[in-house]
Amino acid sequence: MAWDHVEVHFTVDSLIEDPLVRTRLVAGGSGRNRQVTWAHTCEVEDPWNWLGSGDLLMTDGYSFPSDPDGQTDFVRELAQANIAGLALGEGFVAPPLTSEALRTADDLGFPILLTARSVPFVTIARLVAEANGGQGSSRASRVLRLYNILRRTQMAGAGDDLLDLCAAELRADLNVLDLKRGRQLLPSRSDIPETLRMEVLDRVARQDGKLSAFNRIKDGQVSALLVPIGTNDAAALVLRTAETREAPDLVLAQHAATIAEFEVERRAARASRVRARAAGLARDMLNGTIAPEAAVSQMAALGLGAGPWRVTAWRARTASEGHDPSSSPVVDALAFVSWPHLYAYVDDTHLVAVLHEQYEQGLDFENLGATQGVSQPFSAVSRFADAFREARWALESARQAGTDSAVYGSHGSYFMPNTVAEGELVVRRLLGTLIQYDDEHDAELVRSLQVYFEANRSWQEGAKRLDIHKQTLVYRIKKIEKLTGADLQDFGVQAELYLALRTLSLLRAE
Repeated sequence: MAWDHVEVHFTVDSLIEDPLVRTRLVAGGSGRNRQVTWAHTCEVEDPWNWLGSGDLLMTDGYSFPSDPDGQTDFVRELAQANIAGLALGEGFVAPPLTSEALRTADDLGFPILLTARSVPFVTIARLVAEANGGQGSSRASRVLRLYNILRRTQMAGAGDDLLDLCAAELRADLNVLDLKRGRQLLPSRSDIPETLRMEVLDRVARQDGKLSAFNRIKDGQVSALLVPIGTNDAAALVLRTAETREAPDLVLAQHAATIAEFEVERRAARASRVRARAAGLARDMLNGTIAPEAAVSQMAALGLGAGPWRVTAWRARTASEGHDPSSSPVVDALAFVSWPHLYAYVDDTHLVAVLHEQYEQGLDFENLGATQGVSQPFSAVSRFADAFREARWALESARQAGTDSAVYGSHGSYFMPNTVAEGELVVRRLLGTLIQYDDEHDAELVRSLQVYFEANRSWQEGAKRLDIHKQTLVYRIKKIEKLTGADLQDFGVQAELYLALRTLSLLRAE
């Protein structure tokens, strides 16, 4: 006689019928056949964010609401999370069940159980664990398959397929999101809907960045599960299933999140190494300490080909970056661009070099809170330092004009010279005699004039900043007037000299 294999599941009914656990059903009788895969105690206010499909919630009632609306919402949230049932310990602190809560449980087919005070919850937990021993083996084999996917993709250098292979194992769509701006951190064939992306960011904002272990989100007919990645809640794995499909096993979801974390960290480490090499190359080219042939070879290795290139220099429009240049939104955005680039932070200025043909794919500096200056295209790496100087010059021109960006050689400011050559001419004409006098007499006339303007022409404050006597500063300013023939009481003269000093500062910073 042939026997068909029948898979037996441990259900709520199995629990009720076991005399050892002295547990009775008080509501949700139509859900007696719900499968119970695990039993766990939980006293947090939102246990549905910590337990998963098939889990039986056991509680003494510390977080169980006392009012009808609160109890009804509590039951509904548990049912929507596909929790197997709610087991309340009799005779502890749980408030009496309201008729509204019992009716809701009946309507939803969600079992509410009462367990005798004399029965410890650990007895139920052991009973469920022993009954599901076979299922545990099945889950373990699926976990092993997930980690084999990670091992195979990393050995083959095919990390771009990691999420899709894990998605097939979990029978769910997978995405990994940066929870600061909602960007995808790993490739996936399934694009996350924009409405769901915004709902995820909204959920993170509402929880003040402190995510629960599991976060369930509805987007139309799609159910999404948000599982934090890492310890700082900076990223999360989003699993999506249609309502007609079985919800992902939460243990498998956590393992998938761990696997995604490994891949995110691997990519971040690789990007950090590439960025460090690129920054070192930029400084070597600026300092002229690398042979042109070697520089060309390294530029090609970074995906920047043989040119021509452009250099963009930028600074934040506000001082919000503080002393950490890596906190710049532009630097953060660079981590997610697909086009090759070379980034460095030099003399309080950010720079990025790209191929001229990719220049139009640049970043949205205006929305990222930064002002940019762009060099002219150049084809020889020996001109990298000149291009950086052009970019900084254009940046200063843009800042003076109050615009978001400027290209070197274009008319960026009505008051700043447009090119380095024009700037050198202005400085030579207005400040040349002072610079020569300082060089020949080891004086500080140029610096004294700069500080005098910065102190809003205050003799007392200017002398204090220069650490000299007030009369010494008065003498220096008179000396400046004599050498230049300028009347420093004339506002127009002051403006010309002030802008000449800014131009000199920019030239000397190159």
